[in-house]
Amino acid sequence: MTNRFLTLILFIGAALFTSCSSDDDGTTTTTTPPSTGGIIDPEVGGFNQANRVYVDLSTGIQISSRRDSWEIAVYNGSQNRVYLNNALLVSAVELEGITDITSVTETTTLTSPVTLNALDQTFSPTTVTVSTVAELMEGLPVGYYQYGDLDAGISFTDSKEGELAGTAFDEISSTDSDNNVYIVNLGNEIPTTNNGTLNTTGDARGYMKVRVLTNGSSYTIQYATLDNTADYNEITVTKDSSYNLTAVSLTDGQVVSVEPEADNWDIDFGGVFSYYGLQGTIAAGLTYSDYTLHNTLGGVGLYQITVEDDTTPSYTDFTITDVNEASLIYNDRAVVGSGWRSVDYMTGETSVTEGRYYIAKDTNGNYYKLRFTAVESETGERGYPQFQYELLED
Repeated sequence: MTNRFLTLILFIGAALFTSCSSDDDGTTTTTTPPSTGGIIDPEVGGFNQANRVYVDLSTGIQISSRRDSWEIAVYNGSQNRVYLNNALLVSAVELEGITDITSVTETTTLTSPVTLNALDQTFSPTTVTVSTVAELMEGLPVGYYQYGDLDAGISFTDSKEGELAGTAFDEISSTDSDNNVYIVNLGNEIPTTNNGTLNTTGDARGYMKVRVLTNGSSYTIQYATLDNTADYNEITVTKDSSYNLTAVSLTDGQVVSVEPEADNWDIDFGGVFSYYGLQGTIAAGLTYSDYTLHNTLGGVGLYQITVEDDTTPSYTDFTITDVNEASLIYNDRAVVGSGWRSVDYMTGETSVTEGRYYIAKDTNGNYYKLRFTAVESETGERGYPQFQYELLED
């Protein structure tokens, strides 16, 4: 029987017993030891990778949500930040100096022209100068023709690293007049047609204009369609420190439950991931499938080990004494990224990258080693990842 059919969320003893201790006042505290590991099949959803899956290594629990259930999320920490749903290809651009959301339409003239990097029809680097919202929107969607200028710090997506300073939205000011209107590209639908291969990006979902305000403990999100010059809708979100982010659906006009509490997940199997970056010498919007992140906002550290020769321990041989604390990365959520799998672009076959595994320090301070064991189903369909992990103990 294969690992795929075992679908083991093993606790190898951890789920079989608990330990008890008696406090000075005579009360008994019951604690559950962390999972010692197992095999997990994140429920990403198959050919269209419809789900975003959050896994807590210390319990073996996975929580999934549809990646089209939200577009933006507000940060619950000390800074006032807005994150985009990169798994849905959401992007955003600030309209410098424009604070009246009702005044904005596609014909709105920018306060000053902006020159941006682009690609022409022959896929050669060029520049464009945009003067209206409509012209700016032409290069807003994620894709090879997306506008931007990394040298000037202009990106219409959040950075792949996920740091607070890398959001497409500037930090939200408690002074209302400092907060400009943004045009938000709502990303792309999740396809429903299984054509026998990976199919993750459907029809465009359109645009909205958005303005976010804050008083420090809550956010007020103003939003409307571009053709609405009469009024706008509002959503108020109170910060909840139990969570890294609180997700918001602009299309449904409500707060959405997506991420588990910050202490209750370590690895994020987003399936799809997008950002504005470099591909060779060309800067453009990039989209990946089978993408994996770790919970840097929640304090998870992780690093990669590549077995190149006998001086590097294999996954099986790696023990707690081999952990290099200094190698743990807390400021780049994309260490795993798409590097755990390899695609043969001649045949289309996808496989797990050989000789590669990862060391993670989870939100509870436990050390785990993990390696991927599958990227496709038994019938060769993408969107069925599997990984093995093991608690590292003294």
